[in-house]
Amino acid sequence: MWSIESLILIIPIVIFSLSVHEFFHAWSAWKLGDPTAKRLGRLTLNPLAHLDPFGILFAAIFGFGWAKPVPINPYYFKSPMIHFAISASAGPLSNFGLAVLSAIIYKLIYSIFGMTEILHNFFITASFINLALFFFNFIPIPPLDGSRVFFALIPRMTIEKAARYELFGFIGILAIVLLDRLGLPIFEIVVVKPARFVMSILYGF
Repeated sequence: MWSIESLILIIPIVIFSLSVHEFFHAWSAWKLGDPTAKRLGRLTLNPLAHLDPFGILFAAIFGFGWAKPVPINPYYFKSPMIHFAISASAGPLSNFGLAVLSAIIYKLIYSIFGMTEILHNFFITASFINLALFFFNFIPIPPLDGSRVFFALIPRMTIEKAARYELFGFIGILAIVLLDRLGLPIFEIVVVKPARFVMSILYGF
């Protein structure tokens, strides 16, 4: 279980990062022609529109959570598979952007004022959480965003076929969790280690 100090740091970062993630899903879908998310009030950075109580509880326990998926109707898109992949990519790419932005702000503050321990921990945590969200969401397993990018690359794949695969996607995610518990650290390999590698580039340590 996380300490109170850690939760005070982690929970606001997770809430903000997930809100940005879902906002960019909604914004990109709207720009590509799908008004569904906008009509349902999801084209906003207001966390209350996006947050899932269980996702936040999970974040409080494990430091990693999720939000309510943004509803997207790909039949509004001119190129359903391609535009669905673009709108799916927008969420995790926004998290990558937040990670980079956190590192830039960190270096600016450090170069001008120096760095306190609290600010150091905040920016490092913000970058790591957002990089973890980036790499996790790009795993090509339904219903994660990476699956929609993967499906768009398959010849003759259709929205209808992709939707059928998504019905079984949670089995894949459950398998990752179970295998991790059984000693095969898939999450460590595909999420944590890549996030740490990018952190070493962004921060130089």
